[in-house]
Amino acid sequence: MPCPQCSSNSVKPAPEKTTLYVCNACNAIFGECYLGDSYAIVLPFFVEKNVPAEQTRYFDFMCLGSEGLMRRHGWYDPQSRRLVQSG
Repeated sequence: MPCPQCSSNSVKPAPEKTTLYVCNACNAIFGECYLGDSYAIVLPFFVEKNVPAEQTRYFDFMCLGSEGLMRRHGWYDPQSRRLVQSG
C-alpha cells in the first residue's frame, strides 16, 4: 500500500491501530479506522496558533461512522493532535 502523500512503498503498521500505517519516508499516517478512533489520533478541532509546516504531519483516514464511510485527511499538529488544514 503506497503512501498517499509521497507514494513511498516503505510503510509500517501504526502503533495506534493495525489497520493504519505510517510512511517511513514522510511520516504520514493513513489507512482505515472507525470515525471515533480517528478522533483519538487527530482531534476534530483546529489549532489556535500558527504551526510551522515542518512540524505538521499528513493524515488520510477512510472512516466508518454512523453516516457510513467518509474520508478525513489533511495536516495536523502531532503535539496538540489538532487540525492545521483539512482536505
